[in-house]
Amino acid sequence: MKKTTLTLIASSLLCALNPLTAHADDTQVSGEYEHILVTANRTEQKISDIAGTVWLVNLEELQSQINAGHDFKTSLAQLIPSLDLASTTRTNYGQNMRGRQMVVMIDGVSLNSSRGISRHLDAIDPFNISRIEVLSGATAIYGGGSTGGVINIITKQGDEDNAVKIGIHSGFAGSDDLDTAIAGAYGFANANTKARISLAYNKVNALYDGNGDAIVMDTTQSGLQYTDSLDLMASLSHKFTDTQSVSVMVQKYKNESDGEHGLYFGDNANALFGDMTGVKIRKGLDSDHIPKTERSLVNVNYVNSDIFSQTLNIQAFAREEIFDFYPRPRLSGNTIANFSSSEQNTDAHGFKFVLSGTLDKLSFAYGFDYDSEEFDALQTYYDTDIAQQSGGLVMQSIYAVDRYPGFEVDASALFAQLNYQVLDDLAVSAGYRRQNMDNTVHDFVGTGAAIKVTTGEVSSAQAIQGGSTDYNVNLFNLGVIYDINDNQQVWFNSAEAFELPNVAKFYGKGKYQQQDGSDSLTLVEGTVVDVNTSALAGIKTDSLELGWRFGNGDLSAQVAAYYTNSDHKITYDKKTLLIAVSDAKTRTRGIEAQVDYDISAAWRAGVATHLISSEAEDSNGDWKKVAVTQASSSKLTSYLAWQGGDLNVRLQSKTMFDLKDDANRKIDGYSLFDLTASYPLADGKVQFAINNLFGESYTTQWGKRAIYFYSPKYGPESLYDHKGRGRSFALTYQYSF
Repeated sequence: MKKTTLTLIASSLLCALNPLTAHADDTQVSGEYEHILVTANRTEQKISDIAGTVWLVNLEELQSQINAGHDFKTSLAQLIPSLDLASTTRTNYGQNMRGRQMVVMIDGVSLNSSRGISRHLDAIDPFNISRIEVLSGATAIYGGGSTGGVINIITKQGDEDNAVKIGIHSGFAGSDDLDTAIAGAYGFANANTKARISLAYNKVNALYDGNGDAIVMDTTQSGLQYTDSLDLMASLSHKFTDTQSVSVMVQKYKNESDGEHGLYFGDNANALFGDMTGVKIRKGLDSDHIPKTERSLVNVNYVNSDIFSQTLNIQAFAREEIFDFYPRPRLSGNTIANFSSSEQNTDAHGFKFVLSGTLDKLSFAYGFDYDSEEFDALQTYYDTDIAQQSGGLVMQSIYAVDRYPGFEVDASALFAQLNYQVLDDLAVSAGYRRQNMDNTVHDFVGTGAAIKVTTGEVSSAQAIQGGSTDYNVNLFNLGVIYDINDNQQVWFNSAEAFELPNVAKFYGKGKYQQQDGSDSLTLVEGTVVDVNTSALAGIKTDSLELGWRFGNGDLSAQVAAYYTNSDHKITYDKKTLLIAVSDAKTRTRGIEAQVDYDISAAWRAGVATHLISSEAEDSNGDWKKVAVTQASSSKLTSYLAWQGGDLNVRLQSKTMFDLKDDANRKIDGYSLFDLTASYPLADGKVQFAINNLFGESYTTQWGKRAIYFYSPKYGPESLYDHKGRGRSFALTYQYSF
């Protein structure tokens, strides 16, 4: 982060969500700009006054990573100390902050869902991002899912750069090793109105590892090979009076497989039984369902800064998501039980009502949040013989059933946040949130059900009855911050947050299997669940944090030590991939730190680290390491930058440390280096990069987890050993006008 981070402004949510208000307040300080933040607290204050760890990823930093050929997940992991390193697939499962779940927002609208599908960062093309604001650590302010922190993505407005961008990225490992990117935006702004429309397109083809071998396509969470993404975004804001304004943002995002390329499992799909001969990605996929992420978002904000000497913000939003997954096999002993794929859909809407103001030394914000979410999922089954004979490429649909029980979640909350300047050098903040969750689970087919293969007709069905359950949770936060001098502060923060266990996986799903000599599939796994008596409760996490930050111009530093403790633990059934919630506690301890130093007028260096340890109680009450399928690895990032005239050169590194649990399962760490250079032309700017400079061959954290999750139940380890990309080269040209 740039050294001005320590002097940035953290705006209240009610002001900053309105683009007119947010960008109108930019002021130049020492040649650099102060920006508005929204993720710290819901009252306006400087970062140097916040009792917590706050980071800003500005436009220049983000563009330097994206234009170097990194995807969005990878770029954020390089720039946010507490965020885990990313995979090379579509999912960001396990990419936690401080070892816990994070909330990802676009302009204050949460992308999280109760189903917990890990595609929060498959949501926007970075070309449309103005900056990213990060609150690291648990917070009571934003409700469910924020046990690890909050990432708020702020989109560009009409007064920001009109631009076109063209980029290519390749490792030159094959004729199809070429990614392309093209984007353009046009904006308009005057004293009262801003408008912007943009379109960004990216195409990814084959990906190759450090040995020059094609990376195996992820058939569980869906890979990014041979995909096209399109992000269409439009925004409009208008200031009616000196105190009132309205803004609207509409987005349509789609990232989808080309529908032609699939993973060939070899002759007669023999790879599923260990024979990897002939396994490769090739053309010939024929399926009604192909991997995709499709999201529509509408966000409307009204701001009135003169309501009884307070500022009112009303935000309303609607979000619709369609997630399709790759058709994949399930084994039963030495045979293939079936091929199937799922489509999982979420519709969400809600509003936020916030009032804020100041009274002498007291600043405050209070209000009401409401979110409603509806989920359904469909599992499509394919003709097993045809799929097997084609090596897993031809998928002829025969029937579809519920993948998970559908559900509705209505969440409402009252909250208040106060900040009081006790002394000139001492401030105290406190907050409270009362969250109510109403869960309604729909009926779904249960034990004893049989499905006729030829028609999909369900017979002999015993319905698992749905029902309703609700719960409340009270969350508090308390912070104290002390200014040692003009350059440094220390703080202490205590906060509570909670997460909602995956509703669909908590209440179960069916596993169907064809019996010998039968033309029907019979539900062989599934339990009758009484939703009304099997209440789903939030898992509360308590967090303590002690931090220090410093900035004197040439040197800036921030370090925080934290301890979090949860009152329950989520456990996974490896066979069914369902979850259960136990009374066992989990705890996480860590240190998050970053230092940046101007060595000279031309040289600058920085290093950041996140050291973490996670433990959980076993049945005997003893503390054991959290399983590597859930725990986060420690990491270290660094950079050395040089600027000579107009030429900028940067060497950066990222290291993930080894991770091992008490079951002797291990995720091997790795170190990667990137070299980038940028130079302004008479018209526009060009950037060149060499990623994975030394051609390291490594398995990503998700790749190793996928082995533990899916092998041997869904095939041998080699099918889930998802490698990282090898040495590659990126060239980007951007022209702003």
